[in-house]
Amino acid sequence: GMNLENLRWFTEFFRYGAPPHGGFNIGVERLTMAMLGLGNIREAASFPRAPERLLP
Repeated sequence: GMNLENLRWFTEFFRYGAPPHGGFNIGVERLTMAMLGLGNIREAASFPRAPERLLP
């Protein structure tokens, strides 16, 4: 297991909340959809979820 004392610096940093931050993230499916010009994200997903398909 991990020694939690080694992470104390990180947990103390957020003791009074998170500092202002920003970022950008895009999922693989959305990136694939944009690159291939697909009309629906389900076309880019490896295991799309739909009422007729609930399990991978």
